[in-house]
Amino acid sequence: MITSKPNLQRGVSLIETMVTVAVIGIMLGVGLPSLAVWMKSNQIKSSSQNILTGLQLARGEAVRQNSRVLFQLTDSGATGVPTWTVWSYSSQPCQTVANAFPCPIESSQSSEGGNTARIGVNADDISGAGYSYTTAIAAGTGMGVSPRPGVVFNAFGQVLNDGAANAIATRITRIDITDARETRARRMVVRIPAGGSATMCDPAAKNSQGC
Repeated sequence: MITSKPNLQRGVSLIETMVTVAVIGIMLGVGLPSLAVWMKSNQIKSSSQNILTGLQLARGEAVRQNSRVLFQLTDSGATGVPTWTVWSYSSQPCQTVANAFPCPIESSQSSEGGNTARIGVNADDISGAGYSYTTAIAAGTGMGVSPRPGVVFNAFGQVLNDGAANAIATRITRIDITDARETRARRMVVRIPAGGSATMCDPAAKNSQGC
């Protein structure tokens, strides 16, 4: 006589379903805030890289054109939106632009690096070994001035000091990039020494990327 084995398969009970949903809810509750902070930190880094790219472009153009070139932060208010324009004080790049002097080379968009990235600037002497980046520059600091803050590079790629002949923009040495909404997001710093070679660093990092 052939007998069939009993079917041992059964459905998932209501209690098991509720436990599974609860575990997933806990994991999401713990993971989502961390994910949001990570995404904001990446946007801050992207915005910082965009600013660094603009500075490197301005310095490279100054050497190439053998002329002064200005990197200028262009936010019109004290909110600290990280927009910039690179200007040339040579007529060469503006031969096809009528009545354009200084000559615009390239500009950034406010959305590059995220819509909530904000910057603050100052003109501290950052050359000393004991200079500290522990205290953040608040968003908008140093931005509500005229002419707009920036850096002027000479034909050797060096930063020109403020003076009657070069007072095109308020000279800056440090730019802090933060998030307007997420205070836990990573803060980045862009440094512009007198030699002109701008760098980006993370004040919280304990490795070679740290300030």
